[in-house]
Amino acid sequence: MQRLILPVSLALCALAAPALAQEDAASGEAGRKTGLYVRGAAGFSFPESLDQDFSYSPSFIPIVAPPTAKSTDLGGGGAWSAAIGFQYARTRTELEYRRFDLDADEIALTGGAAPSTVTGAGDVTAQAIMTNVYFDLVNSSRLTPYIGAGVGGARVENELGQRDAAFAYQGRVGVELALSPALSLGVEYSYFRTAEIVYGPKDFDTSLPPTSTFSDNFQRLDGDHFAASSVMGSLRLVF
Repeated sequence: MQRLILPVSLALCALAAPALAQEDAASGEAGRKTGLYVRGAAGFSFPESLDQDFSYSPSFIPIVAPPTAKSTDLGGGGAWSAAIGFQYARTRTELEYRRFDLDADEIALTGGAAPSTVTGAGDVTAQAIMTNVYFDLVNSSRLTPYIGAGVGGARVENELGQRDAAFAYQGRVGVELALSPALSLGVEYSYFRTAEIVYGPKDFDTSLPPTSTFSDNFQRLDGDHFAASSVMGSLRLVF
């Protein structure tokens, strides 16, 4: 189901384009250029902690009770974005690539026979492809406030190199300063969140023989969402 979300959102944007194109007639009144644009942005992100639960295959019979939960304290890091879209008189639609580069400052394993805490555990990376819609509050000044929202898909890689893909959505609010009819400089706040992240097999293979030897085939980690707030500066050029 999640694999269908991004294609469907792209199709909806394509279907909406003819209706939005009617705004071109109002572009003179709104006083800004319309057309294809490219946008780049960079800034800083403030992620939320990941609190996840361990599940184990019935075939896994450990000698020592394993941990039951994992809490990952994510430190702030870089946020990056690149997009291509179309600007109408008062709205915009775009396809965006987003990336978060973060540090796993502290990882706490709880439950089981030997709870533990690890600091400086490694890097966590999230990448996403999003389809966005913006509503620009066009006025007579060079400053244009806006709000926006988007949906798409994300892939989150943890400090161990485990990866999972999930549905993602975001909201944003910001303001742009027109440097010229085609070029604008902006600053924005955005909130990004995914559906539940799962590392390991979705279903355990119960045909595997019982073992006390640990393997990724016998463990799953789930129970939380990747989420981060970001403050970013952007540069946008309309052709």
